[in-house]
Amino acid sequence: MPRKVMIWPVLALLVTACGPGTTPRPPATAEPATPATSAPPTSPGARRADDVDGDGRADLVVQIDLPREDRRYLSIVHGSPQGLDPRRRTLITSETFYPWLIDDGIRADLDGDGFGDVLAYGRPGGVESERRMGPHIFWGGPRGVAATAAPTPVPILVASDLGDYRAVAGDFDGDGAADVAMSSPPAPGGSDTNLAVLYGPFARDGAPRRRSVQPSPTGSEFWRMSVDRIGPGHATALVVYEPDDGEQTSGWLLTPGPGGPAKQGRRLNKGMSAAFGDFDGDGSRDVAVGDDGSRNDEPGYENEPSSVAETLTVYYGDGRTGTFRGTAGPAVAGDFDGDDRDDLAWGGGSRPILTFWGATGGLRKGGRFAATTGSRPLATGDYDGDGDDELALASGADDFRITVTDGRKTLTTLPSR
Repeated sequence: MPRKVMIWPVLALLVTACGPGTTPRPPATAEPATPATSAPPTSPGARRADDVDGDGRADLVVQIDLPREDRRYLSIVHGSPQGLDPRRRTLITSETFYPWLIDDGIRADLDGDGFGDVLAYGRPGGVESERRMGPHIFWGGPRGVAATAAPTPVPILVASDLGDYRAVAGDFDGDGAADVAMSSPPAPGGSDTNLAVLYGPFARDGAPRRRSVQPSPTGSEFWRMSVDRIGPGHATALVVYEPDDGEQTSGWLLTPGPGGPAKQGRRLNKGMSAAFGDFDGDGSRDVAVGDDGSRNDEPGYENEPSSVAETLTVYYGDGRTGTFRGTAGPAVAGDFDGDDRDDLAWGGGSRPILTFWGATGGLRKGGRFAATTGSRPLATGDYDGDGDDELALASGADDFRITVTDGRKTLTTLPSR
């Protein structure tokens, strides 16, 4: 069965209280957030790709899914000196934009103005709109993203009725400007999906500075990708996954370079969770791939081999690998303790969430995080601007909550009402 790829369903926290049969509307605070009272960084380079209002703190971008009403939203919860602040949020309703299958790698300063932007896949005009789905840009600014502003479509390379222009943002050539990588239908007469890369900075009409097209790194079609998050001092690698029907498949790691992503990739162990970081503090980027818990429900295909099931494989920049076992679920990375080595959380749902701490020799296993049953790692970011990352966990359905932690203990819980 195909995997539903979204950050989490029914984020009741991020909309006003709403029961079955009602239509949530943006609360009064869903208009673009006012600038923070503290002064923003003095130079664009000091700002973060995940900071859409330029106040020096990360903002959380999530997709809201209300399947009973066939409604989907994008919601941005802004950071504050106390962390994520549910009173300062921007809700982009499906009447403005209908998002679909939002992946990681959606935040980047695409026009180079110093404010983070949001790269979203979907279509303007709601679920009934006949407009083509594709990647669109919501522009950040001093007041964040405007809730009712029409997004800018990213120009596609080949006209097609297929909705397969999945896209992620990174800096694939290491020039400091954000780029967009997307799956692209083949030109007429072609047979495989191509990897198209649009290089920034982007103009406000969505036009890139330049573009390139290369063959699918998997040797066949693809639509799912994971990307290293944009940060100072490093280019971003890209993982392109083989097609799946709910099972775990292999990703192909494409290293970055002056010309963009490598043309030949390294095949990784099967696993649909991926998290990038510098886990051993040596200055080179590492990647961990693991079992995300999804399975193919066709008879005879429900199980994964022991080398894949509940397995996390870490590929270090110096060529070493490490293996951990014991859970499955989303994997997210960030520097939770501020020691300049990235840490990792993995697991969730019916399985435990395990924490791993960065160390000189690489990740070392911590323990189970005492999270609410059903919690899953959602994202990481420096939401309070103190210099280290916080971990956001999602839990619940009808009474949805986001718990913000430092990887060891709960810092705050954002209620759904």
